[in-house]
Amino acid sequence: MGEILILPAPLSVERGTGAFDAPRPWGVHAPAMAKDAVASLGDVVRLADRGRAQILFAEVEGDLPPEAYVLTVEAPRVRVEASTREGFLRAASSLRQLLHDGPLPVVRIEDAPRFAWRGLHVDVARHAFPLADLKRFVDAMALQKFNRLHWHLTDDQGWRIEITSWPRLTSVGSRRAESPRRGAREEGDGTPYAAYYTQDDVRELVAYAAVRGISVVPEIDMPGHAQAALAAYPQVGSGAPAEVWTRWGISERLFGVHDKALSFLDDVLEEVAALFPGPFVHLGGDEAPTAEWEVCAHAAERMQAEGVADARALQGWFHRRMAATLARLGKRPVAWDEVLECGAPKETIVMAWRDAAHAQAAARAGHDVVLCPMSHAYFDHYQGPEASEPEAIGGFTDLATVHSFEPLDDTWPAEQAKHLLGVQANLWSEYIHDAEHLEYMAWPRGSALAEVAWSSREARTDGGFEVRVARMMERLEAMGVTHRRIS
Repeated sequence: MGEILILPAPLSVERGTGAFDAPRPWGVHAPAMAKDAVASLGDVVRLADRGRAQILFAEVEGDLPPEAYVLTVEAPRVRVEASTREGFLRAASSLRQLLHDGPLPVVRIEDAPRFAWRGLHVDVARHAFPLADLKRFVDAMALQKFNRLHWHLTDDQGWRIEITSWPRLTSVGSRRAESPRRGAREEGDGTPYAAYYTQDDVRELVAYAAVRGISVVPEIDMPGHAQAALAAYPQVGSGAPAEVWTRWGISERLFGVHDKALSFLDDVLEEVAALFPGPFVHLGGDEAPTAEWEVCAHAAERMQAEGVADARALQGWFHRRMAATLARLGKRPVAWDEVLECGAPKETIVMAWRDAAHAQAAARAGHDVVLCPMSHAYFDHYQGPEASEPEAIGGFTDLATVHSFEPLDDTWPAEQAKHLLGVQANLWSEYIHDAEHLEYMAWPRGSALAEVAWSSREARTDGGFEVRVARMMERLEAMGVTHRRIS
């Protein structure tokens, strides 16, 4: 038996002598807390009484932190210890990897995550992906111990989630006349595009992810990136007619700050909050040009009534107003790092996408932070020479660059470091047209980020990543997941 090739690299591995196998399915005994972990092992196991179980899940009280586990393989039995449902799920992902690789090695693994937030972001506003493909994406995430799927559901080019109280969001806002042509992005392709997820679709994906230990974080972008919503309901903006955008870029159209617009957004957030049981809702907040508000009578009235100095500060008021709605709904706001410039409330989790300096600025201001910088975590970038790669938005972020990412380097003072919740990579889909391309852009770079997010710095830099990631690609292939070949 060779190396222990679990990815992300565990905190501690003590290898014994030998390995063993047994006819499958193996008997398993587990408490109710571990039922989802047992289910994740699929056809490998069957329920058995304790005396006949080859795999024993054992709940321990107080000794292990959330998501931590101990996995001990001693012929002819496997023992899994954890104190939470999530700990059992993370242990099961490691056990699945070992079972895929062949006979089980005699080993003791003690493991726990470095960061609490380990996410991947998928943009379905530019191009939507079928539910079955998103489920397969979730399966690949779960195998590698991710725990957040950030679902970018609305933008200028499409509104993708059903809101029953405002039906034109999908009957109008989910449709655009055409898209940029592949390989000739300045031209239109002449093909109408329409897609959205019903509320039943949303519930199905959220439940599917939850069973696998992944919380889905919805994003409803505001006040900018609102063109598709304004095409459906111009009255929740300036009132001027709008069309769903057929090109990529940033519209200057914004949601309004008058009562009708705020009531609309309250309705949207209420329905979204009911669909997503997790604690977070992403409010966007990025790339919001204020030119429209600067000439808007409603905006002027709001600024005067609220004592707001200018249109940029008005965005801060707007964000605080929406954050108050989320608080009433029992949710915590997340937003892109531009909200630092307009006075976001401290309960807002800041996603720092521009660079680590913005992450540290957010932490200094008392915000919790998720780091997802363009330099290391934008997976819409090219992975190799442009001539040999599928079309991408630009830039260059290869596998080595992702794996070299150190979120918490020596420039972080301890007082700020406590605010760094974790890391995330972002898959923007302007140039990702289908699920096969999505997976090509996600893997193996996502596997590198999995180690950045979960593994200790020492375990991640032990020199064995190339072998671990190659084995992980074999496991993903067995699951029917596409990936870029490792050169």
